[in-house]
Amino acid sequence: MTMIIVDSDQVRRLRSLLPAITKAHLQGTLGISETTWVRLRDKRPIRRSTYDRLMRRFAALTKSLSASNGLI
Repeated sequence: MTMIIVDSDQVRRLRSLLPAITKAHLQGTLGISETTWVRLRDKRPIRRSTYDRLMRRFAALTKSLSASNGLI
């Protein structure tokens, strides 16, 4: 199992997409559990497959937000 530690700047960008850090918002917005969020926040490794899924979700969300703000 490959693990990865996510850069603090990337964690801040993920945090900026969340209206609040709750189980519901973490799962609904980013598709991750509270446990995964704590690992990200504490600079602890997460599974590469989780990271890949999270980055796909992040890209889709930022693209959607950019489009809705007329930036694309």
